[in-house]
Amino acid sequence: MADSDVQSRQRTSDGLGFPKEIEHSLDQVRLHTAAIIEAVCGESARAKDVSDRFGLHAKLGWQIWNVAYAPALTAVRFLPNSHGMQLWRQSAAERAVPEEWLTRLDNSVANLRRVMDSHAEDREMFEMILDAQVDLPNDEAEIRWRKQAVAGNSFTFGVRAKCVLATAIFFPAEVPHHFSIVRLHGLIDLVQTRVGVRWPFSSLVVQQTDGSETTPGREPLLETPGGSCEVPLLTRYCSHPLPRVERRFHGQTVSDELLPGLVGLQGASTVITGEILHDVGPAHGIEGGEVAHFGSGLRTPADLLICDHIVHRSLFPDAERELRVYSELLSSTTRDDRDRLNVSEALEKLGNGLASVGTPEIPKYQELLAEAFARIGYSADDFDVYRVRMRYPPIPASVMVRHTLPAPP
Repeated sequence: MADSDVQSRQRTSDGLGFPKEIEHSLDQVRLHTAAIIEAVCGESARAKDVSDRFGLHAKLGWQIWNVAYAPALTAVRFLPNSHGMQLWRQSAAERAVPEEWLTRLDNSVANLRRVMDSHAEDREMFEMILDAQVDLPNDEAEIRWRKQAVAGNSFTFGVRAKCVLATAIFFPAEVPHHFSIVRLHGLIDLVQTRVGVRWPFSSLVVQQTDGSETTPGREPLLETPGGSCEVPLLTRYCSHPLPRVERRFHGQTVSDELLPGLVGLQGASTVITGEILHDVGPAHGIEGGEVAHFGSGLRTPADLLICDHIVHRSLFPDAERELRVYSELLSSTTRDDRDRLNVSEALEKLGNGLASVGTPEIPKYQELLAEAFARIGYSADDFDVYRVRMRYPPIPASVMVRHTLPAPP
């Protein structure tokens, strides 16, 4: 057995390994840093006190203060480089901090850097691993990494949208105890970044609780030229001239595609579709205890996702809804917790009706919803509105509203 295998097994048997090794080594750095700060500045020192009393640049003093006092593993992000640490060490020595204390600090920092090097090839990779830890929620870091992913995916795939809209309005079907859906899907200010890109912006598969896939009866929300086989564009809410689109059939999956257009802002387009899916399925479980997932798959690099879940009060009574986001790398219909992505966003209840649904990223959105409700003959006031608002959503992924289905009537 190789030496590295022995060391790895020893770390595992000792209950160490990332992030425990980091926690232990960082605790030592924090302990010695705090001791030196308090020896010169006293207790309850502020970041400004560190800068002033040690004669340091404000940024360096702020970094050192955060190493000592920032929450948990967050502190490692503030560790100054070798030059910064040397400046502070020299200043501490000039202020009669014992050499023994400074040596302990040197040794603890060197040990921390060795541990960091053993887990990552550079600082960026290390911070990514650190930010991804489940028990370290960090909204700012999460958005930073996802924003970088959107930029890279825009280059790779050739498109980027300001906003993706995915709205589902659940209303009673003609079949008793069943439901139908108004499905609105849109890409707002989509820019093509490469020549010749065709973009599949909407597809539909309905998966029942037994795992089978079905395609419900469907019709355009509003009358459009070409009939129901054409893409159900909501032309009043699209950019003009109308984007060039096409509908394709792949077995039971139906996908709508945006055809190649001009590159850059000159070719930016907004495409919004709307259709009614009739008798999607029962509004209850079959045997009791089944769990429903309603949502949308994400494929388009985008700055923002608005996913609205609008439900008639007679459907799914007493449902306790939660947001689930799943990676689709293995399957586009996965609901396996092993594929679940950790996100900081949560499902938000906006109330009922259309008073609170407006959002500046989607022009005339309230007007669009009002037209949808008029088409199906229901009052919006009888519907509860839930929203997922997600910046730089990951792809490929499914954003799902999850809840238990009521027992059979």
